[in-house]
Amino acid sequence: MSQTPDLTDPRYVDEIGWFIYHEKYRRDQFGGSYDSERIQYSRLLLEEITGIFRWNADAMEGKTVVTIGCGCTGDLAAFPAATKVAIDPLLNIYRKLGMLLDDIVGARTVYLSVSAESLPLLDDYADLVICRNALDHMPEPEIALREFSRILKPNGSLFVSVDIGGEPTPDEPTVFTVQSLRRLLEAYFVISSFNDKETPHSEGRVCSVRMSGQKIARETPQLDKDALLRAYEARLV
Repeated sequence: MSQTPDLTDPRYVDEIGWFIYHEKYRRDQFGGSYDSERIQYSRLLLEEITGIFRWNADAMEGKTVVTIGCGCTGDLAAFPAATKVAIDPLLNIYRKLGMLLDDIVGARTVYLSVSAESLPLLDDYADLVICRNALDHMPEPEIALREFSRILKPNGSLFVSVDIGGEPTPDEPTVFTVQSLRRLLEAYFVISSFNDKETPHSEGRVCSVRMSGQKIARETPQLDKDALLRAYEARLV
């Protein structure tokens, strides 16, 4: 079920207001419309991810990609993936505001207006999970990372970018150090690259981390199909 956020809560006002403000006043980064700017950012994100994982340009085709905390950025609009899912608790609000972005390649993105701490997706579902500038926006990022690991396939990949330092704000309640972020990620993922020298997404932050990695393999309980059938048949007697 889609979440219905309290729009008087400063956390949500700040999140939504940033996009509305940017659309009206600050969409001249590439000299075009807000839609064209977001398409360009999607292309840059695709280029960054394929570069960091050393994938070929066509490696995304056939993959299932999930983006977490996307807002109305259109993260996956330029991704030529077979299945694309966008997760954000405010997506239904952005839809009502007419701010969602159509895809230009690949499958049509499925938008789910839910939180990252309880993803309505099957285990071992995704080839790639993207969490760009969102982990510090979550009150309980460890629960979210556990969910990322759960929905990733055994050989699935994670890309994270997150700001470091500063003070907590209503829409960015979690403040990371480089060390605390790394410890949290290493509980669920094998880190393959970790760069803490990037420019932060938000003002008042020290830097931004770009991280890539794969989920840590864990044993999961196996279901006994025959035992379940026997239990059912016993109830028919």
